[in-house]
Amino acid sequence: MPDNALPSSSGKPGAEYGKSYREWKNWEVSNFGRLGKSESCYFDAEIKKANIKTDRKIRTLEIGFGNGSFLTYARKKQWDIVGTEINKDLVEAARRLNFDCICTADLSAFPDDTFDLVVAFDVLEHVSQENLLTFLREAKRILKDGGTFIARFPNGDSPFGLFNQNSDMTHITVIGSGKVKYLANELGVELVFVGGEAQPLITGTLRRTIHGLFSIPIKKIINLFVSLVFFQGGAIAFCSLNLVMIFRTRKSSSITASGGD
Repeated sequence: MPDNALPSSSGKPGAEYGKSYREWKNWEVSNFGRLGKSESCYFDAEIKKANIKTDRKIRTLEIGFGNGSFLTYARKKQWDIVGTEINKDLVEAARRLNFDCICTADLSAFPDDTFDLVVAFDVLEHVSQENLLTFLREAKRILKDGGTFIARFPNGDSPFGLFNQNSDMTHITVIGSGKVKYLANELGVELVFVGGEAQPLITGTLRRTIHGLFSIPIKKIINLFVSLVFFQGGAIAFCSLNLVMIFRTRKSSSITASGGD
């Protein structure tokens, strides 16, 4: 198995992400590619956070596309989207909807400097810590100069992230903001952002909107309290279930900047 591949206990890449895993995740092939309003609003918020110009066709790769909601999002944006996945049923479902995708556990199929944007939602926690830097170097390799990488993963800075981290048997690596800053420094990239996942208020459903209006201010107060009391004012996304990291390649120079939440 390549060093940058996703884990496998059987020696066959992706063996533990088969039919039973897909069924457990409720990734129904019949519903593949469904994009809800709340998901669309969420993706909008993360793309805006990354400061990506969307007035052009963006060459995009999604690593581990799962049930295909981001593939549909990118298609609606008229981006040039490619996806990778190691579950063959999901790859077949994507191809039936005419998505360009391949069944692979690594990024070796893609040439250098291919994509403007690479996204990996809920993927990095599946990569072993010893292979994580190699995996990210591969993502950097296939990005164009000035290209953007966006990843979401369980929040290693908070006990609230333990639910997401420990609810999946295939999660093997915990990642916090300090580790993200180390990885960005090793990669020689500009760290645009590291912090809590976006929480857009406008989600398309009244229940979610009311919940956000109530919960988001409380979370901000708790975050501020924890930061002041325990981290001498250093920002930490204590109340977020997931962290997001966004970096931008600078292949002509090695620039690393601090992000924030």
